Amino acid sequence: MHWLQRLTARGRSALDALRGSYWFLPAVMTSLAGLAALALVRLNVSLSLDGPLSWLILTDADAARAVLSVIAGSMVTVTGLVFSINIVALTLASTQFGPRLLRTFLRDRVNQLVFGAFTGTFLYSLIVLMAVTDQGVPRLASAFAVALAVLSLFVLIYFIHHTVTSIQASSVIAGVAAELQRQLTELFPERLGQAAQDSGPDAVAGFIQALADDGVALRAPGDGFIRVIDQRALSTLVDSHDLQLLLTARPGDFVAAGMVLGRVGPAAAVDARLCKELAGLFVLGGQRSAVQDLAFLIDQLTEVAARALSPGVNDPRTASACTQQLGAVLCAVADRHMPAGARADEAGRLRVVAPALTFERIAALALDPIRQYGAEHPEVVLTVFEVLRRVGDCCPAPVRRRLLREHLEAFHDAFGRSPAAAAARDAARVQEAFEQARDALG
Repeated sequence: MHWLQRLTARGRSALDALRGSYWFLPAVMTSLAGLAALALVRLNVSLSLDGPLSWLILTDADAARAVLSVIAGSMVTVTGLVFSINIVALTLASTQFGPRLLRTFLRDRVNQLVFGAFTGTFLYSLIVLMAVTDQGVPRLASAFAVALAVLSLFVLIYFIHHTVTSIQASSVIAGVAAELQRQLTELFPERLGQAAQDSGPDAVAGFIQALADDGVALRAPGDGFIRVIDQRALSTLVDSHDLQLLLTARPGDFVAAGMVLGRVGPAAAVDARLCKELAGLFVLGGQRSAVQDLAFLIDQLTEVAARALSPGVNDPRTASACTQQLGAVLCAVADRHMPAGARADEAGRLRVVAPALTFERIAALALDPIRQYGAEHPEVVLTVFEVLRRVGDCCPAPVRRRLLREHLEAFHDAFGRSPAAAAARDAARVQEAFEQARDALG
């Protein structure tokens, strides 16, 4: 099992928050650079180098102070430059792609590593500078400072290249899509005990009715988005107290203090302390997290597409690129068994019923916003039809193929009502693509 899967939900939420922070990795790198400076100064190895490269070894105290002062001062200047470039990139990204896409830029490891490299070089040079005295120069530490300065120069060159490429629409879309593909293996809800394979609609309906009659409302402990649910601890708590739990909220939902998260029963086995303990397993925050919320990443792609189709931007090519990535997501889940919302313990007793992420909901999240904003753009409609045709090739289940056909017909009807349908050439192209996709979907 991957080490990430062994972390608790709280641990994974904290790790996701650290990855999205702009201070953690630079702070670690700066601290390590400071420790390295102290270690090399204390080691104080005397270096000697003969030949044409002998000038690389600083032996004179005044020369060492001058070089180290230049390195430290230049690193402060370059750090300010890097920060300014990042602010400009974030402003452009927020304007063009939407404020929720800033999360992708903040999680960019290259930006964090570059920031940490410059601040670490500054602190390292400052510590070594303080260790230079008229009685001696820490030669090894000074030589390493020069090496860090040279390395920082190449880091700056790569950073400028990375920044230019990272703010391109194709790079932003590909980054979100790559994270989305990684999250597909962890569809919500994750396993709470064993899947209740024999629990049909009647058993689930009876379970819900029983908790409605003899259950206690589980209420949110505060305001915010549900970032993650500690499902492993939730399963253990439910089993150990012989409870049954109906969840009505899922990761990504916004809840207010006192809002109902679900119902737990039987009522005689539930007290205020247990309700508080159960509610505490819902990790709330001011922002959504992609750890258990696949819809969050899908919403990011559809938001980019919606902004691209706005009258002020009018960029159907970007919307088509988002549609193609969303089609890849649908193709990836088209032949997968979606996790059931009903979960049972080892004895087969139904314990938890939670909102399941279905193929129908994923398709609606991916396609409905594109239809609402892009139905009047022939290029976008043609891309959607091509995507649906290709997804149909990946989808063996007749029920899911019928669902895709419903979306296909909805797009066709929406285009027929748009002003673009009056152009005979566009209408003919759309009609031909529609018939091909309809035949492929059966």
